[in-house]
Amino acid sequence: MTTPADMVLEVRGLTVEYAGNPATKAVDMAIDKGRIVGVVGESGSGKSTLISAVIGLLPNSARITEGSIMFGEQDLARLAPNDFRDIRGSRISMVSQDPLSALNPVLTIGQHLMDIQFRETIGGDEKRDRAIKALKSVHMPDPESRLSMYPHELSGGQKQRVSIAMAIMMKPELLIADEPTTALDATLEVEIIALLKELQEDIGCAMIFVTHHLGVVASLCDDVVVMYEGVVEEAGTVQEAFRHPRSSYTSKLLRCDPAQISEKCRRLPTMSAPDGKMVEDDDSAKRRIIRDEEPILQIKNLVVRFRKPFSLTKFLGRSERSEITAVDNVSLNLARGETLAIVGESGSGKTTLVRSILQLVRAQSGTIEFAGTSTLETNRKSLSSIRRDIALVFQDPIGSLSPRMTVGNSVREALRHGAAQPESEQHEIEKLFTLVGLPVDFIQRYPHELSGGQARRVCVARALAQEPRMIIADEPTAGLDVSIQGEILNLLAELQEKLQLPILIVTHNLNVVRHISDRMVIMLMGKIVEHGSTEEIFSSPQHDYTRRLLDSNDHPLP
Repeated sequence: MTTPADMVLEVRGLTVEYAGNPATKAVDMAIDKGRIVGVVGESGSGKSTLISAVIGLLPNSARITEGSIMFGEQDLARLAPNDFRDIRGSRISMVSQDPLSALNPVLTIGQHLMDIQFRETIGGDEKRDRAIKALKSVHMPDPESRLSMYPHELSGGQKQRVSIAMAIMMKPELLIADEPTTALDATLEVEIIALLKELQEDIGCAMIFVTHHLGVVASLCDDVVVMYEGVVEEAGTVQEAFRHPRSSYTSKLLRCDPAQISEKCRRLPTMSAPDGKMVEDDDSAKRRIIRDEEPILQIKNLVVRFRKPFSLTKFLGRSERSEITAVDNVSLNLARGETLAIVGESGSGKTTLVRSILQLVRAQSGTIEFAGTSTLETNRKSLSSIRRDIALVFQDPIGSLSPRMTVGNSVREALRHGAAQPESEQHEIEKLFTLVGLPVDFIQRYPHELSGGQARRVCVARALAQEPRMIIADEPTAGLDVSIQGEILNLLAELQEKLQLPILIVTHNLNVVRHISDRMVIMLMGKIVEHGSTEEIFSSPQHDYTRRLLDSNDHPLP
């Protein structure tokens, strides 16, 4: 039985409004010492508002109108901003989705970790020792040398470990983890989840874990809170909520999770159509993919190297390699109407490979041919034409749109690179917005007025405005809930069938790859270690790394 002494945080009837519009409505949530509570729900459900209220980081436009947030004897809902300084970072800390948002690019890792201790009346040597100990606790290799490094010198996983080290350094009573594994590959995700669990048990703190990944909740959390439109739809233990959901919304959410769908689906279920999955048979796939002509994209023996920046080691006369091979003798092809997935851990060369197709990075050797034209040997005019023919859907949709420009004008710019006439521009924009499932009145909105899913649809519309012959989608589902994820993937599938577009998708999401890709390529340290049909690789992986990747992706629900 829970006693008041066991309870770390109790939220009672919390209502938060933005300009009079409620983002959370009478939310109740309790967390006991040593427990991990997963908070799930669609984008816009109120998850971020809830945790922002708890840690005192609500924007100025937000206002708590009702309820309380009891942290011990203190009501955080009534706490003055200045008083949060004694709590935030010491008693309540946070691991963010993007570790770079928590790291200052002009400060070393050591400075970050020592600054956390600014209230401690101890000497610099002891602070340094504590910093090293914190890095050791998150299993950072060679922690002493990391202190003098800057954030840009670390991999994505290492940055996230530093972010976690900063969060647990002062042994908080409550740790908030906001989508800490979103941008990580499956193997690294498992490592970070295990690390958070280990540290949470070591410190004995409570944890709020915000995520879209239901399998991670099942693997890590004791309890779960399911939110929808600012309301708690369901709360209880993970086993109770996932095995016997009381809320119809929870049931729909579980049905939309692609990880729980055994057969390969060309159309994924969404919240609006939770039973709307569609399995593609072999005959329809053969009709979609054109194999009786030359592949539209052919890459042969591609090598991309980057010169290392100046280093102290070289200055001192010690030998070291002056170059890093990012893409090492890679060959692949893509047919019209086909979807090819490129999968691999951060730093495996995926992004460099797709950037080299558009000559955004220069290859040292090998060939790239698009529609029979070499992209490596073409002149500037021909290269511009190729870049119009290959549309890139960026990983960060909001960041890829100008904040000073309406989304309609962003699409208009892309149209002007195509064949549209000025007098027909507005009509074409309206057609594109309708095609990607957005209301026409969204044309006048700015990026900050859109949800993540809506912004991705705008980016797809902008890509189509170029009238491309191929689409490259870089992490198109990162940070999206299972329903919006399904909508974006279904949209790409529909467009592919209508236009016979080849799609090259770069992603960490193996559950997505299993459903939408025809073939997949596994990259490791710049090399392709395995390639073949998606079904073959998932059923019978040949390389040890592929097997580890697939095993790491297995998060069964209770």
